[in-house]
Amino acid sequence: MQIRLTVLGPRSGRAGRTCDVLVTAPAGTALSAVSGALASGAGSGQPARSSGSSVALYSGAERLDPGALLGMPPLVDGAVLSLHTPAEQHAEPPSGASAPARLCVIGGPDSGGVHLLQGGQVRIGRSAEADVPLDDPDVSRLHCTVTVAADGRVTVADLGSTNGTTVDDRPVGERPVALSPGALLRIGESTLHLEPGPRDAAVPAAPDSEGHLRVTLPPGNASTTGRTGGTTRAAGGHGSATYPGPRPESAPAAHTSPEAAAMPPRPSAPPVPPAAGPSRRLDTPRSGSHGYADHAEGTDDSAATYGRGERLRPDDTVQVRVPKPPQPGAGRVAGTIGAWARRLAAGRTGTGGAGQGADGARLAAEAAALRERWPDPATVLLTALGPGRRLWERGPDHPDALTLRLGTADLPSEDGAGTLRTVPFTVDLRDPHTFALGLAGPRPRLAGLARAVLAQACALHSPSTLELVLISADRSRGAEQRADEWSWLNWLPQLRPAHGQDCRLLLAFDRDQAAARVTELARRLEEGPLGSGWAAAAPEAVAEAAAHREGPYTLVVVDGDPGSATLRDTLERIAAAGPSVGMHVLCLAESPDRLATECGAVAQLSGDVATTLRMDPYGPAQVVVDAVSPAWAERFARALAPLRETDTAAPRARNALPRTVRLLDALDLALATPAKITARWDGTPDDADAQEAGQDGGRPALTGYARAGGRALAVLGSGSGGRVVVDLAAEGPHLMVGGAAGSGKTELLRSIASALAAAERPDRLALVLVDGAGTERGEGLRAVTDLPHVSTYLAASDPTRMREFAQALGAELKRREELLGGQGFGEWHADRMVTVPRQSTARDGGRGDGRKPSEQGALRVQTRSDSALPRLVVVVDDFDALVAPGLGSTGRPAAGSVVRALEAVAREGERLGVHLIASTGRPERTSGTEADERSRLRIALRTEDPASAALLVHVEDPAGLDEEVPGRGYLRRPGGAVAPFQAGRVSGRIPRTATLRPTVVPLEWERMGDPPTRRPLRELGNGPTDLALLASALQRAAESAGAGPAQPLV
Repeated sequence: MQIRLTVLGPRSGRAGRTCDVLVTAPAGTALSAVSGALASGAGSGQPARSSGSSVALYSGAERLDPGALLGMPPLVDGAVLSLHTPAEQHAEPPSGASAPARLCVIGGPDSGGVHLLQGGQVRIGRSAEADVPLDDPDVSRLHCTVTVAADGRVTVADLGSTNGTTVDDRPVGERPVALSPGALLRIGESTLHLEPGPRDAAVPAAPDSEGHLRVTLPPGNASTTGRTGGTTRAAGGHGSATYPGPRPESAPAAHTSPEAAAMPPRPSAPPVPPAAGPSRRLDTPRSGSHGYADHAEGTDDSAATYGRGERLRPDDTVQVRVPKPPQPGAGRVAGTIGAWARRLAAGRTGTGGAGQGADGARLAAEAAALRERWPDPATVLLTALGPGRRLWERGPDHPDALTLRLGTADLPSEDGAGTLRTVPFTVDLRDPHTFALGLAGPRPRLAGLARAVLAQACALHSPSTLELVLISADRSRGAEQRADEWSWLNWLPQLRPAHGQDCRLLLAFDRDQAAARVTELARRLEEGPLGSGWAAAAPEAVAEAAAHREGPYTLVVVDGDPGSATLRDTLERIAAAGPSVGMHVLCLAESPDRLATECGAVAQLSGDVATTLRMDPYGPAQVVVDAVSPAWAERFARALAPLRETDTAAPRARNALPRTVRLLDALDLALATPAKITARWDGTPDDADAQEAGQDGGRPALTGYARAGGRALAVLGSGSGGRVVVDLAAEGPHLMVGGAAGSGKTELLRSIASALAAAERPDRLALVLVDGAGTERGEGLRAVTDLPHVSTYLAASDPTRMREFAQALGAELKRREELLGGQGFGEWHADRMVTVPRQSTARDGGRGDGRKPSEQGALRVQTRSDSALPRLVVVVDDFDALVAPGLGSTGRPAAGSVVRALEAVAREGERLGVHLIASTGRPERTSGTEADERSRLRIALRTEDPASAALLVHVEDPAGLDEEVPGRGYLRRPGGAVAPFQAGRVSGRIPRTATLRPTVVPLEWERMGDPPTRRPLRELGNGPTDLALLASALQRAAESAGAGPAQPLV
């Protein structure tokens, strides 16, 4: 268990400090076990090993019991503890059940506040003396008062403010005016409204004892939402993109959710004159193919000219969107450019909230529906704190997914006959015209807007739907300043790497980290539908791929200049092509000229105090920005930190599987010694592993010929009925493993190689290892090379060595063909076998060697030494990287030679005693190859989509596996039976040397983007991992048995 905590140092006496720490401890550890270390980290001067009873720790105002369990509330991920004194400012907010109303700040430059009205008078203003202080320059120091009378009535009165106070557009003087629930209170650029009664009931959240709260989402939220309508989403659906004129008749109608269909009509996006727009359409030609502004030679690192390298032309059209509910049968967008322009010219702007009678009520209902659909920052905060029913409501197929609220504006109604006052203004990143968004303005206000945008995205999209990547490597500001400004983001679960990225959080605060993040993003694009040519893909191809994208999504936040010209150019290309794999870019800069040219929409903070947005230069006359404070953002992020989805759709059988399996335990080698290994090698083929192979619909465990020539038994892990074992000789001959990045493919291949080695001597079974992606994706299979069975290892990065390997593998197949002389491998060995009775020894005594009594009289099978021909197992990781190598892959020139050699193994291997085990991260790329077609044993770990799962095991279940449980998968045997299992792990640290004592280490957020520190896996003797321990035992067993390894191929 690992949880992140913040400890606040003491306020008096010895100077303390605030310290973020990572606590690692077994489940069930008491707080007292780490209290001393927590106090020491906070600068109390107390020894780290001091008694927990002498340390007073508080959660908010509550003193914690030293016996409280880590990982259980309130000691969950993101919790704030204070040393010796309560920290009232970090106390849990009251439920509000006793408060007659809540006053929420729903818009403006300091929005998101939620204030309980218990009774009496509340002063609102810019001054610190105000009861509700607002960082709004247009608000007076003491602007107005809100009073709750004894009978529950609420009134508001102005305090002689400079800019006045209004309620639903009606001016308020010094005389109190009634403030009814739902009414909009406007002061300066801030909008507040009154909410009656207690908060909505929270969704169930159960602690898992590991620092998390597993939430059960209500029906219709991200985990249970299904696709409604077709798979192709209209570019103009769900908010009506602004087209230069009526919506084209050919534009497909967007699918609608029941909730959306039931909503009242909504306004279209504000149409703009044909000569307007902050963005280009996809078919608009550009002065350059990609990249930020051109740089002069020798200014690679200069940020002076970084940004948009061209001015917009008059024929560009605005691509920002304002929400509009989908209406069944709607063929055109109401409120087109021409109609809106005519209404403006005629002065038909309506009165909105000031309307009278039926029209006023209709406009008010329409505006209220918009505010409900696009939640304000206060609602977002309450959703996280609850957690509320709207938590993670937008799944990949939700009609409003990736639509971001920027602020509020006065917009035309649906029929154009009136104006809707203070309704949300949004941008849909799934619209081809707004695939990338740019935000520009003075830094403090820009940061507040960015916080509001990202917070709403994380509250409404679950970590399985949305991933956040932050690149903030602009050297014009110090690294410490940047890390501090974005510190709130660290707590969000959306920043945890889920695609095999080599980091602890998806952050980049220096150029090395930025290069790593950009490389990871580019690799995913290369693996996407556009393939290796993604960087030069046409906009139409990107839009087509994006239209069929079903999620999940990635939002890449580029804060300022990413660093070098190479990074700038690559990020431009990612902004252009990223939507093909659900990847969208949000650029931040102080000037629009420094934004990426691929930003389809640019929102620039304007006005004297930068509290409004201008859509450069058209769109609504004024959009009042939604911005939140750093304190608001941190409270929001900490509330979200421990939350995790509950996999309610998982079958019960899956719940019976362990979350982790130690391979040595599954092999009955918890204490791996040479004597135990030798006993396994000397055992008859009818041992437990062989009997378990072929279960669940597989063929008989072993045939006579299969037993000859060496065993190829591999314990995969644990299933619902016990160990899961496969026999390549009887069930194979080949095995295909597939899964998404981070699903555990490489670790499974390591475990399979280790299990094969534990089952047979190295002179009867040899391993050939191939890392298909070279060394680009980590250590790969190199970690297994200490097994004595490994004769050859190839990292596919050197074309010369790759060709030599391919030729050598082909020569080995020809050698075996000639040696076998037309016989099958098992038959050839059977003709050369002799048997001898098993002799009892004094050492056996009356108890034998530990096997069953029925096995003690079995015959030992020996092969004549002059006819040694071991089985050969070729293990290939990232086979898809060889079949379709990336454009920049160093091994690309020779990949075809290696693939042809491996295909020959797939065709001829069964008869020659050569087996192929291959993994693929892209099953669609390897589908149809000889290796795929001839693999009768198939495994699917977690996949990105149901189609990939179906290609691997003919069922779609692997697409729903939990990304937090790597190694969980499904095994399909030759008979067609498919069963779930948990793969064994061999690279983990052995329990005897693992740190069972709780540890507390400081967190360095600016280094979270670095690769995690790893202990060496290949150290033998006293190695820290099960793999090192097993390799050492196998080496010593091979030496004692006189079983030398096979000759290397190259």
